[in-house]
Amino acid sequence: MNRQHILVAGATLLLNGAALAATQFLGGNSLLHTWSTQNLEPGQMMVQWHTRAWAGSVPEGSVSDVSQALAVNFGFSKHLELEVVPMLYQDLNFSSQDKITYNAPDDVYMRFRMARFQGRLFKVPMEWGTQLGFRLSSSKVSNVYLEPYNASANEISLSFGLGWYQNQLYPAEGPSAHFNLGYLNHNDGGQDALNIFSDVTHDLEFSLAYRKPSLRWDLFAELYGNVFLSEVPEWAFTQADAIWLQPGFTYRFFRGLSATVGLDVRLFENGPEIYFLDEGPRPAGVHRNRARLNDEYPEYYPAWRLAAKLNFQPSTAFRHVETFAEVRPQSERDWEMREKIGVTEREMIDWLGAEDQSAEFLDLELEKIRAERRQAEKELEKLKDKLRDNKGK
Repeated sequence: MNRQHILVAGATLLLNGAALAATQFLGGNSLLHTWSTQNLEPGQMMVQWHTRAWAGSVPEGSVSDVSQALAVNFGFSKHLELEVVPMLYQDLNFSSQDKITYNAPDDVYMRFRMARFQGRLFKVPMEWGTQLGFRLSSSKVSNVYLEPYNASANEISLSFGLGWYQNQLYPAEGPSAHFNLGYLNHNDGGQDALNIFSDVTHDLEFSLAYRKPSLRWDLFAELYGNVFLSEVPEWAFTQADAIWLQPGFTYRFFRGLSATVGLDVRLFENGPEIYFLDEGPRPAGVHRNRARLNDEYPEYYPAWRLAAKLNFQPSTAFRHVETFAEVRPQSERDWEMREKIGVTEREMIDWLGAEDQSAEFLDLELEKIRAERRQAEKELEKLKDKLRDNKGK
């Protein structure tokens, strides 16, 4: 680990302080639980399908919890990005019960991300941004067991993001570290109007992530969680502070299409005592949701959850995304240029004439060529900075 890595990690830990569920189902250039300060380019759109699931066995049969969402992101400018995430489906399923309750659709998230602002932290170049979010209550059932707490009210959140990118010219092509710290107001003081100041539940969320990309794969890890800043209503199923660790990977099938898979592992959970009903009646009144049939049921969250998303980048009226049909001739032109820097004519003819060359392989070679060009541009920028520094002395 070099000096920059140590500075970034140390500063983030100082900002975190004590133990702090992070913002759900993020789109754009974000990871699964950590939003990135790298906003989409102006006119760029991303569409992502998300799913999260857990299943376990209990003496009465089985229980499962499945959520699915669609994230649509659009870049309006270098610094402004809009994200809309409708929850398509949420199902808590007990096999021992005949009547199953599910939401289809569930709530809707709207987020305004203002980021890509430049700065320095301990002389290390950083990017920062803020995100204003709203959760619009549109589900028929709220306060779901095993899910992060939410009342049947519209919620509001505000968070701060910090990003470090090793490759300043092309951030997506080098290792990066990300930090989010956010405030969530559940607006559960009154259901009839927006009441975010009186008798409401406050939540502090955090996430810390590291991503290392390669030509086809991204490997990443996220540490995220939450801590309640006020007492949670006694009727809430989820009243616990929690910390999760999620390792995962992203695979790029080809330009504009990729898949991400992660495994949430619960490291910490702390909430009010749960009553287990091995014997005796279920507690009455407001305490009814603190009861489980037995200790085989998770108290607040499951020990693990599987999360995945499929990312598609379509063309828009403002920004064109190349297809395979366009990539192939572009690759051939790049190989003509490549000949000038070391590829012989015979090697180029043999390569272009091979019958087994697929469009995907041509796309791969094109990315290699562009990576070399970008590395050369990076070295040129370093040389310019050095000349400026020498001039200033």
